[in-house]
Amino acid sequence: MSTPISYKRPLGVTIRGILYLVEGSIAIFCGVLLATITKYITTYLNSFSDKPEISVLLNIFEGSLSHVLIIWLIVAGSAGIIIGIGILKGKKWAWKITIIQTLLNVSVGVIYFALPNTSNLAGNIIGTILEIIIGVVIIYYFYRPHVRAYFDKMPQQ
Repeated sequence: MSTPISYKRPLGVTIRGILYLVEGSIAIFCGVLLATITKYITTYLNSFSDKPEISVLLNIFEGSLSHVLIIWLIVAGSAGIIIGIGILKGKKWAWKITIIQTLLNVSVGVIYFALPNTSNLAGNIIGTILEIIIGVVIIYYFYRPHVRAYFDKMPQQ
């Protein structure tokens, strides 16, 4: 009779999984909150409708874009919770999604930085550098042998 092998979850994996759960919960909360208070926001913003910035917000809240945003927040939040649970349970698909999502975040950060926007150049540079550093650290960590062993369910050496 064979003894089941226990796989100790690395601390960084636990932290990333919990962050997915928190991010997902916040996104769902924001989606539900936005669905609940959209009518009140629209009523309040109508008193400032003479300003161009406010009219753009009114178009968003009064149009179907607010519904798209609400649905997107709830779906993305649910996905975040599912990925977080997968990370905590050591599922290979959650490892792959984390790598892909991190690469996409870094790519979007670099593309955003490359866009011509001189209003906050220092902020863009700092934000992009932080995005790249965090992304590289996450990818490096998730490729470490003990982390891979946890997701591959191979005994650690």
